[in-house]
Amino acid sequence: MKPFTRLHSRPESSSGASSPSLLLSTSARIKAGCALFMLMIVTGIVPQQGYSAEAMMHTRADDYTAIQTLIVKYAHVYDSRDIEGYVGIFTEDAQFTFNGTTLNGRDDIRAFITRAANTPPANPDIHSYHSISNTLIEFVSDTEAHHRSYWQIFSAPTGGPVTVGSIGVYEDTIVKQNGQWLIKKRNIPL
Repeated sequence: MKPFTRLHSRPESSSGASSPSLLLSTSARIKAGCALFMLMIVTGIVPQQGYSAEAMMHTRADDYTAIQTLIVKYAHVYDSRDIEGYVGIFTEDAQFTFNGTTLNGRDDIRAFITRAANTPPANPDIHSYHSISNTLIEFVSDTEAHHRSYWQIFSAPTGGPVTVGSIGVYEDTIVKQNGQWLIKKRNIPL
């Protein structure tokens, strides 16, 4: 006889017919029940601490997409010199470090982007655009994530040849405040 099963005839049913059945030992029934329960938790059939697995996965996917959108928005608002859009992607107490300079809070960040937006380009016929690639997002918790990606600035006259002006890395701490993901700390290493 196998350790977990034995084949036997069931007592006759009310119709008088007998049918073979597979019986599991007590420990096998417990193991099967536990495995089934865990499967139900993982698939979201049974709520776990008030959240189904599907809802947790859906929220994480939404958060991932929101962070990616935030990173892309950074490039767009910088390139278009949208001062309030740029300031709005940072937390009130954000810290932004680049080229040996650290900006502390939205007021410093606003002063920086205002200067950049009001500085006339050396050549008004040349347009510059940020490109962001190889984005890596790692969640620390439901309200904090680390982000790292590469950036490049492409410049070109209208219809002319494109050049890469500069390249670098963004290293961010991103937090969720009032349902919105914002950059709390941005570092652009030299």
